[in-house]
Amino acid sequence: MPASIVALSGDALRDRLITRASDISRFVPSFSADTSVGNLTPRWYLRGIGNSVPGNGQTSPLGVYQDEVYVGIPVAQAFPVFDLERVEVLSGPQGTLWGKNTTAGAINFISRKPSFDASGYARAEYGSYGSTLLEGAWGGPLSDKVAVRFAGHFRDDDGFATNQHDGTPMGKNREAAARFSILAKPTDTFEALLRVQYRDYKNVGDIIYRGLGTTDSAGFPIPQSYKDNYSLGNSGQDLRQRGVQLNLDWDVGDLHLTSITAYNEFKHRSELGTQVNHEGTHTYSSLNAKAFSQELRLASPDEGRLKWIAGANYYYEKLASEAATAVLPNTVGLKASWTNTQFTQSNNSYGLFGNVTYEPIDNLELILGGRYTWENKAIDLNTIGTASGGTGTLTYLDTVAFWSRNSVTGTGIATRAAQNEKRNWGAFTYDATAKYNFTRDLNVYARYAKGFRSGGFNTGATLQTQVATVDPEYVKSYEIGLKSEWLNGRLSANLAAFYNDYTDIQVTVIQLPLSQLSNAGKGWSKGIEAVLSARPVDALHLSGTLGLLDTKYTEFPNCKSGVDCSGNQFVRAPHVTASIAGDYTFDLGHGHRIVAETNWSYRSHLYFNAGTQAAPLEQGPKWLGNASLAWQLPNDIKLSVFARNVTNSHAASTLIPSANFGYIKYIIEPRVWGGAVSVSF
Repeated sequence: MPASIVALSGDALRDRLITRASDISRFVPSFSADTSVGNLTPRWYLRGIGNSVPGNGQTSPLGVYQDEVYVGIPVAQAFPVFDLERVEVLSGPQGTLWGKNTTAGAINFISRKPSFDASGYARAEYGSYGSTLLEGAWGGPLSDKVAVRFAGHFRDDDGFATNQHDGTPMGKNREAAARFSILAKPTDTFEALLRVQYRDYKNVGDIIYRGLGTTDSAGFPIPQSYKDNYSLGNSGQDLRQRGVQLNLDWDVGDLHLTSITAYNEFKHRSELGTQVNHEGTHTYSSLNAKAFSQELRLASPDEGRLKWIAGANYYYEKLASEAATAVLPNTVGLKASWTNTQFTQSNNSYGLFGNVTYEPIDNLELILGGRYTWENKAIDLNTIGTASGGTGTLTYLDTVAFWSRNSVTGTGIATRAAQNEKRNWGAFTYDATAKYNFTRDLNVYARYAKGFRSGGFNTGATLQTQVATVDPEYVKSYEIGLKSEWLNGRLSANLAAFYNDYTDIQVTVIQLPLSQLSNAGKGWSKGIEAVLSARPVDALHLSGTLGLLDTKYTEFPNCKSGVDCSGNQFVRAPHVTASIAGDYTFDLGHGHRIVAETNWSYRSHLYFNAGTQAAPLEQGPKWLGNASLAWQLPNDIKLSVFARNVTNSHAASTLIPSANFGYIKYIIEPRVWGGAVSVSF
């Protein structure tokens, strides 16, 4: 494919100890996807563009797909990865071949299909902090026309920190997910694939620490270590996801017709206590969402000098959200306050797309793609709460259900923000690529593309001054690249250089005590990327990536009150990203083997905020590494020991300014040692 793409097999991900969608970013240049709370809401950033605060209802510039089905709900994009055939990451504007339009790129998680040859695997892990992983899959034929596959994933741990207030665990995760697929091939020219999946995830307590100074405004100590955490009351998050998908494929004469229909439901609830044991600040949020998508594609035969594909895509989502922040009655005299925001939002996206590949002479391919997108969004938002000046009275009728509008009363409660609006956006986007094959194993390409990201609303508005409607984001992308294989496939090297010119970049800037979604005027990102793989001898396999990135907001005059952010770097855009992975197999004879594997990723210095680019809202360079040593028996049983986060890095995944603590730092999970047994059959 003449574009920048990184593909990772499901077996390779399992060998590299990868179990979360967001961890894929470690093996792709100029890519990051840190999460702040367990396995929820990754902040996807590809070539410098992403969502710094991926709130409900916002559209990501990176398209996340499960089996070619778009996952638009940010809180559901960090699902567990298991029983995958492969993962593909495509960089640059996408949308003329399949799926929804995006400006940054797309990542597609492709599950293993049922097969008429029976196969499966099982894996069990146990490690430090009570970390437990059970995973497996089995599939095979029910008849000569029907095959099925079951896959499941379960993860549990005892928590990675302790709440010093009451001794309860923090950073504790429990997750169960399953997928059932059935494939029917009644004829040689038609097949139907039905998938049903579910996910239940629960997190108790975030791993948070450190603020500016040693005490807060009331004189109480601020946690200084990830093990020295404080939390008051119930703290945790729950996510439930259910989905069904039907793929139909027909050969209609020489043409191929594909239909992909999917429906998903999501329920999310979060309740977090304060990070100190005296103040009584609580936050709550809930989300009920549903999404439906339909795609149709018609493709010509994949042969001859002229090939084409045409299609239509429809995506609909409906969200109902409630969020509240409360300072409850407390023992140190801090004034009680309360805010509640409710909104419903509907999104409709329609797209018509087409792509043509023409070979005018041998070895030269010219590729043209186009898409027209219509986006319709509507929001009904209402925020009530205590006035910013604190006038009037506030009485809590129920401190347990503090978030409810029935839990408070008083003359100090009033409407703080309201928005009832419908907006429509449309855009024509396109790409043009020329590819030349010098040999079967060496080709070069040049690509130009225009991308579009629809406008939206600031769904986190708690004051009328925060109510906002942002304009669409556009990008013009220029890329050249080389793809090659050498030494009879023992060495592959793919190189790319790109320049992206952005207009009306959508950015969320945090300015205490508020955050604001707005459009930066203009900006650019440019870089060079390399993806390498080598097998110098049969027993040794090496792979690596390198990304060199530079970014700048060239016009961002009013990012914060009285602050011009023009000249600042993009958020979460390190100048250098790199990864290296290697495995070596020692053949002991008689079917016994020892396999040593390790993988490491590097990210140079980055900023977490577009408006404040100075300490402490930054993260220095960091290395993250995993390692394992396995004994493979001749009966396809493998016994192994492993370590995730070998160096026990406490790097920040997110840093957020805080009125009470200076800032709040969410960190990655600490080192986990363990053992595992797996079997393939």
